[in-house]
Amino acid sequence: MRRFITKSLEVLSFVVIGLIVLGAAIGGANTGGFFGFVGGVIGGLVMAIVIFGALFVLMDISDNTRRMADLMEQKD
Repeated sequence: MRRFITKSLEVLSFVVIGLIVLGAAIGGANTGGFFGFVGGVIGGLVMAIVIFGALFVLMDISDNTRRMADLMEQKD
């Protein structure tokens, strides 16, 4: 069950990252045409990485801790 929750959180994070980038691109296109669109995509990617970077780091730490515990149990 725990694995399902973490995978669901990961998928939901990717969906929200896509929505952030899409929203920034549309907002940039409305104000600056093509170059605004490109700037919106770049700005949206940077913003999404800043927002969700810590979440992905925490998920990786959790996954590594779980794998280490499994390996330690197998040694016994």
